[in-house]
Amino acid sequence: MFSMSTEITKNDFQSLYVIGRGGFGKVWKIQAKKGEKYYAMKEMLKARVIAKRSVHSVVNEKKFLS
Repeated sequence: MFSMSTEITKNDFQSLYVIGRGGFGKVWKIQAKKGEKYYAMKEMLKARVIAKRSVHSVVNEKKFLS
């Protein structure tokens, strides 16, 4: 569906509903607008991440998941 050279944005998906909440934000169940696949998208509030001094942990999680 998505190639590695394609830029993927939030606008490529439809947010369906919240499936979880955490210390930094929410996790949404989303569906790709082109296709029928479902994904989870983590939404974090930048100010909360900085306030909890967890920037390093968040950057490591991004590297791990990509």
